[in-house]
Amino acid sequence: MSKWLTVILYVSCIILAFIYRYDILAWLKEDHNLVWSMLAATVLALFPVLPYKLIIGLFGYAYGSLNGAIICWIATTIAAALVYGFVKYMFQNQSIAYLNNLSVLDKFTAAVQRRPFASVVIARLAPIIPQMAVNIYAGAAGLPFWSYLGATALGKIPGIALYAFLGGQMFQHPRSAALAVIVYLAVLSVAGLSMRPRSSAGR
Repeated sequence: MSKWLTVILYVSCIILAFIYRYDILAWLKEDHNLVWSMLAATVLALFPVLPYKLIIGLFGYAYGSLNGAIICWIATTIAAALVYGFVKYMFQNQSIAYLNNLSVLDKFTAAVQRRPFASVVIARLAPIIPQMAVNIYAGAAGLPFWSYLGATALGKIPGIALYAFLGGQMFQHPRSAALAVIVYLAVLSVAGLSMRPRSSAGR
């Protein structure tokens, strides 16, 4: 029963955050100390009622590209660890049973479990994959925690660096912002090619 109360509390927080999302945005634009800003960035990663790319951009604008990126990188990594732990340790049996019932995911889950680090890095790099879904799936599939956390921390760097840089530089240095986007796309391309399965010799 306590598990479902936790879920209800989580959903209620999301609803409240969604209702007051514009107030949250206004608060973020004000000047705050580092501790409150880190806490806010972590809470917004846990309760994704606003596009986190926007949050990263705001922090880049408010604190500068580097500091904003570091704050959001730490915050999202903490949030990812918390969601993983919540799913794995509170709903592990239900999660495994659910995944086992989805035959379409059998091969996919088996492949992810064989290469958890690389799989999570790819998922973090892919801009079209919801990051909260990666957190939940990793916990449900029971991926090794430290492998998951290391891959999460590594895979988040390019995207967070890009959006923090855009937030801090877009209006002052649009050419640099455009160059950053090109570099980011190049990183994604190289990462995708390097992680493709290699064909067996003789084929």
